[in-house]
Amino acid sequence: MDPYEVLGVGRDADEETIKKAYRELVKKYHPDKYVNNPLADLAAEKIKEINKAYDMIMNNNQTSGGSSSSGYSGQSSSGNYSGGAASFAAVRAFISQGRMNEALSMLNSLPRTAEWYYLSGRVRMQMGWYDQALSFFQTAVNMEPNNVEYLDALQNLQARRRGYSTSTQGGGMCLPCDPCTMCLCAQCLTPWCDPC
Repeated sequence: MDPYEVLGVGRDADEETIKKAYRELVKKYHPDKYVNNPLADLAAEKIKEINKAYDMIMNNNQTSGGSSSSGYSGQSSSGNYSGGAASFAAVRAFISQGRMNEALSMLNSLPRTAEWYYLSGRVRMQMGWYDQALSFFQTAVNMEPNNVEYLDALQNLQARRRGYSTSTQGGGMCLPCDPCTMCLCAQCLTPWCDPC
């Protein structure tokens, strides 16, 4: 695999060009865009390939005296996924594979950058912990307000929550109330209140 070809950049591309290409591809093939889509498996494989290519280029830059950053958040990571070392790309791969406990464990060994908060939010969202996911997404956006991937995640979760709230007001199974909008009913995934 030629990582430069996968990202669609030339071998002489600077770090910012590589990061921009990486972000655009992640946005294009993001698993959240392919939920309940027959192309979901292909998109997940493409994300793995994109993450691997990005890690290969960034790790090569580190060892050849280039920039020391890895991951498009601009923070240094510990290595690449294929070597078993912790990296944001490896966390993304675990998330794509549905291995949330491993993703959480690896996140604990990485620096708390905007990407860390974003990925922590993704893991918690996959585990059904929407209130925590919302908080993590908001922190990621606060740290990097122009990052489209982080903004999309935050806005999508906020829109889903608004949809849940309005869909239950017409006589749904759960009864929403304003102070409890951070809780979610496990049966119908709508905001609910615990009368206790």
